[in-house]
Amino acid sequence: MLGHNANQLEAEIAAAIQRLLQDAERKVEAINEELYKRPTSTGVRFRLQWQPVAEGVDGAPVGLEAARKRLLNTSTDLWSQEDRSVVGAMLQERINFERANAETAGGSLLDQLSRALDYRHWHRFTVQRWQDKQWRKLSGPASSGERALGLTVPLFAAVASFYSQSGYPHSPRLVLLDEVFAGIDDAARAHCMALIREFDLDFVVTSEREWGCYAELPGVSICHLQRLENIDAVHVSRWTWDGRAKLRESDPNRRFADV
Repeated sequence: MLGHNANQLEAEIAAAIQRLLQDAERKVEAINEELYKRPTSTGVRFRLQWQPVAEGVDGAPVGLEAARKRLLNTSTDLWSQEDRSVVGAMLQERINFERANAETAGGSLLDQLSRALDYRHWHRFTVQRWQDKQWRKLSGPASSGERALGLTVPLFAAVASFYSQSGYPHSPRLVLLDEVFAGIDDAARAHCMALIREFDLDFVVTSEREWGCYAELPGVSICHLQRLENIDAVHVSRWTWDGRAKLRESDPNRRFADV
C-alpha cells in the first residue's frame, strides 16, 4: 500500500509540474508572437527563449532534458512505464540534492521540497535577435543601442502579453521604469516610445533627461522636479505633451497666489 501511495503522489507531482511547464511554454510563445509583429525600425526582430539549465549546473536536475521532453510533449495519462521511470528518477534526484544540502540551505522539509520541485530554477531566459538571416545571441557583436533594445522590447512584449491574458480589457496596462532607456540614443528612444504605444501600455517613468516628448506619443503628463543645495524643498513644475508641443500647466494644488 505504501508503494502504491508513493507512486500516486509521484504521479500527482509530475502532473502538476507538467501543467506549470506547459503554461510557461504557452506564455513564452505569446510573448514571441508579440515580438514578431513589432520589429525595430531597422528591421531587427527579437525572440525570447526559455531553456533548461545544463544538467548539474546551479542545482539543475540530472536527467532534466529527457524528463522535460516527456513533461512538455506527452500527457501523463499516456506515459509508458519508461516515461514514468525517467521523470520519477529526475524528481527523486532533485529531492536528494536538496536533502544533501539541507544543513547549508536550512528550512523545513516543506521548504526542501519546494526548492526541489521549483521548475523555475531549472530554466533560464535568454534573448536572441534576428540578423543576417539567422538568430544570434544578444550578447554578440551589436551596438549598445541594439543591446538596450534587446532588453527593453521583450519587456514590453511580456507586459503586453500578460495584460492581454487578463479578463479586464479596460484596466490600466501599467509599466514602471526607473532611469528609463539609459544608454539608448535619441532615435532608439523614439522607437521605444512608439513601441509603448503599439503595445498599448500605460507608463510611469523616471529619468534625469527623458521628457517623453516624441511625435510617436499622442500625450504625456510630466512632472519636472528641481531642488537646490541646502534647501529642504523640491520644486515641481507641471507640463504636458500633446504630440506636437510641450506646454506648461498650472499647479492644481498651489496654496499661494502668484505675486
